[in-house]
Amino acid sequence: MCYYVNRLYKFITNNMDDKVNREKENIGLKAAEWLDETINKAVTTAVSDIHIEPGQEKFLVRFRRDGILQEYDSLSMDYFGHVISSLKVMAGVDISDTRKPQDGHILFSPKNPVSTEPVNLRLSVFPTIFGETAVLRILDRKDLIFEKYENLGLDPDAVGKLEAIFRQSVGMVLVTGPGGSGKTTTLYTVLNSLQSLQRSIITLEDPVELSLQGVRQSQIRPEVGFNFAFGLRSILRQDPNVVMVGEIRDDETAEISIRASLMGILFLSTMHTTNSVGAIVRFLELGIPRSLVASALQVIIAQRLVRLICPYCREKADPPRELVELAKLTKEEEQLLHYGKGCNACFGTGYLRRTGVFEILFVTKEIQRLIIEGSPFTQIEAQAKKEGMRTLKEAALAKALEGVTTLEEAIRIAPFY
Repeated sequence: MCYYVNRLYKFITNNMDDKVNREKENIGLKAAEWLDETINKAVTTAVSDIHIEPGQEKFLVRFRRDGILQEYDSLSMDYFGHVISSLKVMAGVDISDTRKPQDGHILFSPKNPVSTEPVNLRLSVFPTIFGETAVLRILDRKDLIFEKYENLGLDPDAVGKLEAIFRQSVGMVLVTGPGGSGKTTTLYTVLNSLQSLQRSIITLEDPVELSLQGVRQSQIRPEVGFNFAFGLRSILRQDPNVVMVGEIRDDETAEISIRASLMGILFLSTMHTTNSVGAIVRFLELGIPRSLVASALQVIIAQRLVRLICPYCREKADPPRELVELAKLTKEEEQLLHYGKGCNACFGTGYLRRTGVFEILFVTKEIQRLIIEGSPFTQIEAQAKKEGMRTLKEAALAKALEGVTTLEEAIRIAPFY
């Protein structure tokens, strides 16, 4: 009797195993198809990042479009493990290691009737209590370069002054702002305009987001000791005319950068500060002498990105009274405000694409004197405003009054207190 019971048990369990395996295969196949469709949707609809976030019962997928995260989809956690494993396989990272953060790159070929050119994706996986969360940054974006400086959102008056500085062969041009404020786009546009057979242009980036013709680009690799400071020393032995370093993060990189910009090199870089004067403060905090800071800096560009009102659903706005009072608008100015009602073209948000808002501090002789003498930074800012500098708040408000963006968006990206 036991013999037949054992045979029956094995028959049942084998069939159950086959059924379970088939179900797992079906789930895995559906997960792979869903992932391919999701990435394709993102790369063909101007999305910059894909967030895949686990929960208790479902995982959430959000797209970052025009700087704002929006929910795209949510699926049962039954699919989640297959999705993360598929991403790891595509990126060439260890699928068995779920305890530590991992990074990788994916070359994705979109199903796009306009272009089937492969797109570079950067994968970041991070462990959480519900599982690994994944973020895909879409690189190789052609919108990182504009043909004209005006297309960045710069005022025509500022463009002429900036072009004169960009034509110089010495000094530092610094672009400041938080992550996602468009610093890379500004620098890539500058580099693209400077490209010529008469100039040697070298960059040191983390990561290289777009290949630029006529520019020698390099990506740092901290795991082998190739950081910004080490790479910058080597770049200076390459006889460059123009150098761009992705970010000044530490005192060593700051010192080499400042000294390089005084050696007959046009030096471009970025720094995370809230405004233009904050960059001067940061250099002094990193131990750079006032005289060197004053001599090296040519211009500091603090910037943010504001969303543009969708042209297909643009209407007159009636903003909340508290916002009007906060911005101190007159009745006449209030009549100039617009907003986007929301339509299919803007995915119901009322906004379509973004433009830059800039605070540009030109380091004139008077600004140099104030830096060297150790004047209060409020005095440096006051002098810059006297010489024509428009603060981020003023620049953002001007965009709203021009009907380019909304008052809510202007207040969101600039300090109005």
